[in-house]
Amino acid sequence: MEDVTLRQHIADYDRWKKGLDGQLNYFNAWLEEHFPNSAGARQVVQQARQLLVEDQFTVALVGEFSRGKTELINALLSHTYGKRLLPSRPGRTTMCPTEIFSDGTAQASVRLLPIETLATNTSLESFRRIPQKWVNFDFDPDDAEATRDALMKVAASKAVTPEEAARYGFDRRHLDGNGNLVQIPAWRYALISLPHPLLAQGLRIIDTPGLNALGNEPELTLSTLPSAQAVAFLLSADAGVSGTDLNMWETHLVPLKEHRGTAVMALLNKIDVLWDDPDEDAEQMLRKMRAEVSKLLDLPQENVVGVSAKKALLARAERDPVLLQQSCFGEFEKLLVQRLMEHRDKVANHRSLHQALTLMADTRDLLKRRLNSGRATLEHLKRHGATSPEQIEELKQLHATAKEQHKFCHQELLTLKSSQRMLARQRASLLAPVSSQQLQQLIDETRHALNERWSPLGLARAIDGFMGGVEHQLTNLEREVDQANRLVDAIYDRSTLNNIISAEQHLDIAGFRAALRGLHRQAAQLRRSPQLLLARRNRLTERFVATLANEVGRMYSQMISTVDGWLDGVLEPLKQHVQYQKHLLNRHLIKLTELKQKTQNKRTDLRALEEELVRNHSALGGLEDLLKQTQAAPQPIPPAPVANNVTPLKAPATS
Repeated sequence: MEDVTLRQHIADYDRWKKGLDGQLNYFNAWLEEHFPNSAGARQVVQQARQLLVEDQFTVALVGEFSRGKTELINALLSHTYGKRLLPSRPGRTTMCPTEIFSDGTAQASVRLLPIETLATNTSLESFRRIPQKWVNFDFDPDDAEATRDALMKVAASKAVTPEEAARYGFDRRHLDGNGNLVQIPAWRYALISLPHPLLAQGLRIIDTPGLNALGNEPELTLSTLPSAQAVAFLLSADAGVSGTDLNMWETHLVPLKEHRGTAVMALLNKIDVLWDDPDEDAEQMLRKMRAEVSKLLDLPQENVVGVSAKKALLARAERDPVLLQQSCFGEFEKLLVQRLMEHRDKVANHRSLHQALTLMADTRDLLKRRLNSGRATLEHLKRHGATSPEQIEELKQLHATAKEQHKFCHQELLTLKSSQRMLARQRASLLAPVSSQQLQQLIDETRHALNERWSPLGLARAIDGFMGGVEHQLTNLEREVDQANRLVDAIYDRSTLNNIISAEQHLDIAGFRAALRGLHRQAAQLRRSPQLLLARRNRLTERFVATLANEVGRMYSQMISTVDGWLDGVLEPLKQHVQYQKHLLNRHLIKLTELKQKTQNKRTDLRALEEELVRNHSALGGLEDLLKQTQAAPQPIPPAPVANNVTPLKAPATS
């Protein structure tokens, strides 16, 4: 029915991740069997596996009410059930930001965070770790009525006075009212867990309903949306770009696109309204609308598509390929597939994964060299007569050479341990510029500045001062990083293995610096929003400053984890290479010693070396098979669906 479907590519991506995770798990088992002293190597493998397990593909939907976001979600998830999964009705289906995902169980649930939590400065991320603050509803996803009742709770609202709404940070101009009361959401945030195949394979959907939701929850704009791999801005084909649409775009999405590098697309939903006019060419009207929206939003026209989520849902329910093609839903999915493949490339090139695969390849190469050396030794001994003086002398020389190599490995390990301690001493100076104490001092200074002068200008100066302090701290960190990188270069240059292990080992924080600069520019633009410009000191402005500080703190925590991981693993390729070489030499020495001491005939004596060769050959065969499966790098999106199956792993070779 469709050329390229999101379902197929997400399934392929999920198989790729699970296949690669299985291969890493096999390598971990191989290390345990063939290289007992490999705790450091297994830690590298575990970090790569953790990356694959935690990875998700997040699609965020942004738009005003009645733009068809709920029906779009239904269309995305309709492959499995062929019907509407989320309840849809005219007007406001969701009132609060909603996250839809799978928790890996067969149980479906809705977790709701009360709106009253807006009276605090506690972040959404912090509330995720406080389960008792949420109201939970479990339901049977196979029961349509129970599902509808549970999910409709997300749309609940409550009547409050305008003053109370303002205290929570809501803009009354975007609230419905009745008499002296206005309607605000009953919930601050909703988490919906569904046992759906696409969600179980890593798709996560975030729905942000309306300008008020974005303006009232700075964490959405500063943290949640930037972490999404794709952001879809929904417009209505029958209304075009309204004033509130443009306000939302300029305030929240332009900074996201320009300063945080987030992939943003625009969707003209409900294009089926264009089909109703017999005097107009619907396709020509849609092309014209796409061109106008592209120009108005300054988006490439290929990132502006028209869809009919309603008709796509109907087409899939009735298995109508003509209607599905008319809905143009496949064009939207193609954009998502492109974002998915870009994300897959980033995961494939991640340092943790690269380091694990490099370790695997180096172990294979070292084992291959040892196997070739063992074969040469065996052939050399076979050319002499049984227990001849030449053979005995040859054994002595081989034993002495192996012992010397073993001693060299031991000395190399001692040197590396000394280098590791020297590098570990760099941790304090490396992390000092981004310590929690340094950050807290900046936060305290910012709060003091705001207390001195709470105004739009004071807020702007406080933000600039805070982010200027962050920039200064990063400059100090870069200076320390440069020194640490020079130390690592010196360690690798001194090593005799620097020509064998040539993987890039530098610590690089350029990505963090770019992200923090983008956050600064985004925050500077966001604080010009009407809600913040017109606000006096209230929970919204306090929450905005707290969210900015929390987001910087989150990035600092990531930097600290990155630095710690780098310090622990930067010398690991050298250490594992030497340790494994020492392990193989130790086994070889034992066999040679046995040969020297035995008085049996030549055939019996050489069988010990033959057994070692068989063992190494078997171990090498397992690694060779494994590496054949991991050498194919992810390819860009193909013109037509192409399965990217991972060959099943063989059972670990016995030795």
